[in-house]
Amino acid sequence: MTESRSRFARLFHTEAGTDTVLLRLLHSKSGLVGIFILAALSAVALLSSFIAPYSPYAIVASPYLPPSQSHLLGTDGLGRDIFSQMIYGTRLSLEIGFVSAVGITVIGTVVGVVSGFAGSYVDEALMRFVDVMLVIPSIAFMIFVATIMGPGVVSVLTVIIVFGWPPLSRMIRSQTLSIKRRGFVESAVVSGSPRYYTLFRVILPNMTSLIVANAMLAVIYAIIADASLAFIGLASTNSYSWGSVLYNAQIEGAIYHNGMLWITLPGVAIAITGIAMTLIARAFGDITDPRFSTEGR
Repeated sequence: MTESRSRFARLFHTEAGTDTVLLRLLHSKSGLVGIFILAALSAVALLSSFIAPYSPYAIVASPYLPPSQSHLLGTDGLGRDIFSQMIYGTRLSLEIGFVSAVGITVIGTVVGVVSGFAGSYVDEALMRFVDVMLVIPSIAFMIFVATIMGPGVVSVLTVIIVFGWPPLSRMIRSQTLSIKRRGFVESAVVSGSPRYYTLFRVILPNMTSLIVANAMLAVIYAIIADASLAFIGLASTNSYSWGSVLYNAQIEGAIYHNGMLWITLPGVAIAITGIAMTLIARAFGDITDPRFSTEGR
């Protein structure tokens, strides 16, 4: 029990007991870069209405204008400013990424912990269901489900979460099976601690680094999945994301209208976000589990 609590405490304080995880992330090179990029993207998302020079829906110029001082990325086939669409798209893409990551993490963690701790028929039933979910071609089935539900943010979030949690639950289950054999868990069971206490107060804190790191990676998984659905026209038609900007570039033949920036920048934005989340996940893992530290290599 003591080992569990001390491990949990180390997630929030250093050995000296003074620095929080956030401060240690800021002292980590990879963590600092990742947080800076994420903070910049978040600022763009929050201040999009102030940063964007035009409404993304307003017709402000002639169609297919090339990039210029007035329109940094040019205009689309209706004369709407593409730069403004990218700025507003940052907000929706990050919202979908983080909301989906929360859903994926909560469901995957609960299923994995309960399956690994309960064992027997509960474990068998849950893992067989997870096996079925894992063998379904996720992108193809996402398209199928999104088509039935219709384009929209809710349908996108639903299909991303439904097909995103099974891999995490497998990982959490394996870790739970390993942890529950350790002495401090057996001590909690022998001392008569309630099962929910042992599960959520003894076992779960020892997987915080794994859970948080995978939650960070789930954000970029969700953004890429949203972009994939948007690229084939299954995203919301009432709002912009990076994927819908890319979809518009495809259907309007941007490559024939001097629109290389229109085509490439949504992908660049997604890649930069992926780099940020990966750096934060790596730095968090280094801090909370020094055995796997890569800092300074």
